[in-house]
Order: sequence, then structure tokens, then C-alpha cells
Amino acid sequence: MQPVLMLVFVTAWLFVLWFGSIALEATGMERSRARFQALSALTTSGFTTRESENVVGHPRRRLIVGWMMFLGSVGLILFLILMFGIIVFGVKPAKPTSPYIYVLAALPAVAFLVLFWIGVLDKLATVIVNWLKRTGYFKLEQSNTEIIYHAGEYSLARLTVGKTGPEVGSKIGDTGLANRNIKFLVMERGDKVTFYPEAKEMVQAGDHLIYYGRTEEVKKAQEKE
Repeated sequence: MQPVLMLVFVTAWLFVLWFGSIALEATGMERSRARFQALSALTTSGFTTRESENVVGHPRRRLIVGWMMFLGSVGLILFLILMFGIIVFGVKPAKPTSPYIYVLAALPAVAFLVLFWIGVLDKLATVIVNWLKRTGYFKLEQSNTEIIYHAGEYSLARLTVGKTGPEVGSKIGDTGLANRNIKFLVMERGDKVTFYPEAKEMVQAGDHLIYYGRTEEVKKAQEKE
């Protein structure tokens, strides 16, 4: 049954990777980056310095990535033990009662890959992410800022507004960022995306504000959180 167990292992690995990326995306991370981070955590391949800061400085992401690294390590150990038993001890795969058992074991993984390729899983992931964002768990207590792009002396950053963040209930123009020569580009609130939000727009817990400004000003804003 070893080939069947390996197929089941691959299927479980794919689903953990998918659900992990969804959980990271629900924290406000962009989808392609969330998938890359989930893959890095599950394979324990590590992150770049900037990427690790965006994970370690975010409590929800830190917990998600920690669990994925744990599951990835456990899965790798179990897989190596299985391969060790097959190679060293000459364990031969038992003949299944029916050849169709291989088809049934491989079907979930194949179906997963096909649905991913045709885009069905992307649409399902969007639905799940939007639902998760409405739950209280993915709304931080404190606000969190991450730099998502850096060019020269300027940086593009995303502010995730926490439940007890000082921005809650204030107008964008009255926030501390507005006094730092920051240009607000996007406000994300659930499924709604507002480009170039006005200064009179009210800020709510769970909002994501994407803004552009001098790197030194962005870092000062991070230090004050």
C-alpha cells in the first residue's frame, strides 16, 4: 500500500499548502505572495529578510507560518521514514485488492491540480478569504504596517488597521500618516476597493490602507505602532 500512502501524502500536502495560503491572504497579504510564503513555510526553505519581517511582525501570520513549518517538518520526517523502510528494509508494496484503488487514491490530487489550473480554486479562495476577513480572528488588535515595495528613497506600504488602532473612527486626513507627506493610493474594506480615498473618508477596524511616501517616514510610522 506504500504507493497509495504516498498519493494520500501528496494530496494532504497540496491541501495544507492551499489552506495555508488562504489564511495568509486573509491577513491582508497579496495572493501570489501568500502562496509563495505558504510554500516557503511548508518546505521550510526560509524567507528573505524583508519577507520575514512582514511575517514575524504580524501575529496572525506568525502563527500560521509557524504551524505550516511544523506540519512541513513532520510530513518530511514521515515521508523519509517511509522511503527508508522501502529502500533499506526492502519493504515491497502490498498488492491492493483492486487496481482501482490507485485511481481513487490519485483522484483527489489530480482533481485539485485540474481545478487550480482552470481557475476554480482561485474563485473559491476569494470567497473563503472574504469570509475569513469578516471574522474577528483576522482583525488585529493593534495596527500593523508592512513595506510591500521599495524603490530608491520611497516605499509602498500597507497599513492594516487594528481594532484598537489609533486610526479607528478618524478621517484619513486626521491620521498620523496624513501629517507625514504620505499619498494614499488605495483603501480596501472587505470586497470594496477605493482608489485615491478622500481625506474625509472614515477609517474602520480591518481596513487596509495602501500608501506611498519616503521610506524614512514609513519606518517612523512603523516604529510608532
